[in-house]
Amino acid sequence: MEKIIEVKDLTLTYPGADKSTLDALNLDINRGEIMTVIGKSGCGKSTLLNTIAGYLQPTSGEVLLNGEPITGPNWKLGVVFQNNALYPWLNVSDNIGFGLKMRHFDKSKIESRVSTLLDQVQLADKKDDYVFSLSGGMRQRVAIARALANQPQVVMFDESFGALDEFTRNDIHNVVLDLWKSLHLTFFIITHDIDEAIKLGNRIAIMTPDKGIPIKVIDNPYFNIDSAKIDAEYMKYKNDILEQIV
Repeated sequence: MEKIIEVKDLTLTYPGADKSTLDALNLDINRGEIMTVIGKSGCGKSTLLNTIAGYLQPTSGEVLLNGEPITGPNWKLGVVFQNNALYPWLNVSDNIGFGLKMRHFDKSKIESRVSTLLDQVQLADKKDDYVFSLSGGMRQRVAIARALANQPQVVMFDESFGALDEFTRNDIHNVVLDLWKSLHLTFFIITHDIDEAIKLGNRIAIMTPDKGIPIKVIDNPYFNIDSAKIDAEYMKYKNDILEQIV
């Protein structure tokens, strides 16, 4: 498989901290896969994502995108946060097209791109609504569309679905999987939910720094599993992951 992201001996220590949040961590993300990341609260999941996204700079080591160091945020890396970080004074269309406007794209190109994304996240009928009037699930759809607007090579999700109810979360899972299949992108998903990690990940990265292993990546035979097919083998696989975390 072709590597799109390479994390090499990554160490990150926050100013004033007694110990590193990330310590000599190595990780490869393959082009076109969905990698999910699971681990206990405080293990460094979000720090890892923010370092890959270029928001944080490593204390030592490096992160590469297509073989080139990531030195800061750029349009090739899209991020969807848990709180969606939308602009409440803008409507749905303007939120989605905001990044393209800041990059000085032609108005007609912005409108065309936004229209396509509205269809893809099934919000065409909400294009003129202000985001504060939308449900939590709809706001996350807008956030996903905004992250996709720049046509990034990698889209990262930082516990983006944790605040949603189960029904809405399953609906968003299907949106994410449909987008991944149709756009042929690479997705990197941080989650605290083991079932979500299993459903969405081609591979699963387990962070266990307190056990002396910064991160361990396993293949996932249950990717996009139908809930009706959950059986004893699935539960054993899930429990094996849980035992490595706790």
